[in-house]
Order: sequence, then structure tokens, then C-alpha cells
Amino acid sequence: MRAQQSRKGHAFLLIVILLVGIIVALALLSTWLVRVRHAPIVQDAFWEVNRQRVTIVGVGAEVKAHIVIKATEEYVGSVVVKIRKDVAIWLDSDYDILTMPVNLVGGQEKEIELVFVPDKPSGGGLRGYFIEIEFKATRTGWVMENSYPPRLRVG
Repeated sequence: MRAQQSRKGHAFLLIVILLVGIIVALALLSTWLVRVRHAPIVQDAFWEVNRQRVTIVGVGAEVKAHIVIKATEEYVGSVVVKIRKDVAIWLDSDYDILTMPVNLVGGQEKEIELVFVPDKPSGGGLRGYFIEIEFKATRTGWVMENSYPPRLRVG
């Protein structure tokens, strides 16, 4: 009877060790197969009116958000560009959004432009406008520095 219990115990222990080994092997295999992808770098992001760089504009001016990204390696996926309102003492809000499919090889640059018209002046609860970028394929992002400039004031 004890010999039978001992065999069952050894068999159970062997099965547990085998299962743990399979799990570890699959975990190692999955990390080996999953390649780390790097998001492109934001080389430059600025505002333009009539082909001139600006940091202050009037309400109703046609403003072009100009972004230059550079791939450090191949990047295939969507890039989401958001023009956001910088709201004091509250959550910032999206004002305009552009989603663009991008296919870049390492070292390649891409210029992205988004034209919008600010509807409210800076002051009171609205500090101004800023650019936020989301790289969908790598689930990473970039946000314009939290100062004026480079963020856009509207007079």
C-alpha cells in the first residue's frame, strides 16, 4: 500500500515538474519571438501661420501644426496627432484629431501637418493649445513641453 502511494506521489511530482518546465519553456519562447518595437522620435513640432513659425495667434487664424517624426527602425502603424486645449484646473480636452497610417524604414522622416482654427482666446480657464502624438503600433506617445512657448497662445 505504501509502495503504491509512493508511486502515485512520484508520478504526481513528475507531472508537476513537467508542467512547470513546459510553462517556463513557453514563456522563454514567447519573449524570444516577440520583438521589441521602438516608436519613432519626434524631431520637431511647431505652429505655422502663412509659412511663418508662431507661438501667438489671433482667434480665427488658420494655424498649421507641423510635426516631423523620424523612425529609429521600421515602424508600420497609425500615428494619431491631437490638438488639445490646455485647460487650467480641469482636464485638457481634444480640439482636433488626425489619424494617419505610416510605413517608415529606419532613419526615414515623415512630416505631418494638421490645420485648425482656434475658437477661443487664451485666458480664464484656457491657457492655450498643445500637440500630443500617439504611436498606436508601439502604444507610446509624445506630448509637447508644458510651457509657453512652444505651446500656442491665442490672443
